[in-house]
Amino acid sequence: MKVLEVLEKSITVFCIVSFGGSVLPALLTGGGTTDPDAPGAVIYFMAVYVMILGLIALRPSLAFRIPTGSPAVSLIVALAFLSALWSIYPDVTLRRAVAFLFTTAFAVYLALRYTFPEIVRMLATGLSILMVLSYVSVFAMPAVGLDHEQHVGAWKGVFWQKNVTGRMMVWLVLCLLWLDWTREGKRWVVRPLLLMALLLIVMSRSGTGLVTSILVAGLLLVSGFVRGGIRSFAPAMAFVLLVAVVGITSGTTFWHDILYMLGRDPTLTGRTVLWEHTLMSIQDRFLLGWGYGAYWYGAYGPGSTFTQGWGINSAHNGWMEAWLDLGLPGVILTAMLMGRLLIQGFAAIRYSGNRAEPAWIFTVGCALLLISVSESVFLERHSLNWIVLVIAVTRLVQRRRWAKMQARMEGQQQATYAAYASSSPYGTSYGGPPATGWSGPVRPG
Repeated sequence: MKVLEVLEKSITVFCIVSFGGSVLPALLTGGGTTDPDAPGAVIYFMAVYVMILGLIALRPSLAFRIPTGSPAVSLIVALAFLSALWSIYPDVTLRRAVAFLFTTAFAVYLALRYTFPEIVRMLATGLSILMVLSYVSVFAMPAVGLDHEQHVGAWKGVFWQKNVTGRMMVWLVLCLLWLDWTREGKRWVVRPLLLMALLLIVMSRSGTGLVTSILVAGLLLVSGFVRGGIRSFAPAMAFVLLVAVVGITSGTTFWHDILYMLGRDPTLTGRTVLWEHTLMSIQDRFLLGWGYGAYWYGAYGPGSTFTQGWGINSAHNGWMEAWLDLGLPGVILTAMLMGRLLIQGFAAIRYSGNRAEPAWIFTVGCALLLISVSESVFLERHSLNWIVLVIAVTRLVQRRRWAKMQARMEGQQQATYAAYASSSPYGTSYGGPPATGWSGPVRPG
């Protein structure tokens, strides 16, 4: 059984590496570093799908829980397939919806199969492998590891673009900080990896990645002051509010200087022009969108001006991209997922018995909210951004269900005790169900 578990975890880490937004699937199958949809890469991911099916087949009882792991996530996947009915490219939508299905199923499998520290360790392991390979590519294969087009000299490593490098390193920083904070990882391993991840963010010149990494570290630090009485909670919230007010005020006053420091211009590297075009397209199909994964496809599609002329294949905004793909229902469901991460995650930090897992989940929500302003991070196929979001949501759903189950079983225990006490002439003096001390069910694994 130990050999089987090692094999299972090894395949899981391999899938994490495959979904890390790197050029490896295309590069290893002869597709080069310019076409993420190269035929070889498609075959590569088909093999990954078979591995995912194998992982799920090893746990038959788990397979039946995956569709109900998070109802909102399942609705989004169903809507992606349904959008083929009105998609401008129905065949493309169906193919990409299948990829989206397997990406989502893998995320739910991770959330249900393993304990939370195991999940974080496997995410950190997969991302660390990509980070080490990125350093190797920068020095040994600069044609792959360095950007030679838009941001000449920026370190992009084995990722498609330097902003993808920044986003993946943000998740690595979060996982490593969490492992160090909870002492779930060996510090002599975690801390050097953390320094390497931060250096790669800086050298990639990803302004969003750098700001988000600082946010991630700050939120994990502040989460320690959220618990407790009003004497500790009120000052912490007042400090957070003060930082937010200062940040917003400084941002609106010195936004030109801030953009220059982050390596951006007032058009956010052309994003404002892209967003104007995207907003007009959203108005054209406001209710249902253009079909999942169809808007940026083809040389003559609605987004061809940017795909052919600029080499852009996304809206560079998470909410706009969701609207293009799945219309208003997709945006509403995405907002529900984000709301759960932020509101329920914060409440769990404050009131639950263990704040470590909710702190990670809440931080994921805040990081995604910040990144989504300038990058398309929602509803992505073959993407760790979506996998991390689904893991966080599914874990929250399971925590809530488990709390309800415990409350119900405790209520049944108390009702049994009360019935026994009322029917016995001796009350509880001579045995019977205990009134206290029962701890409820213990979560397996």
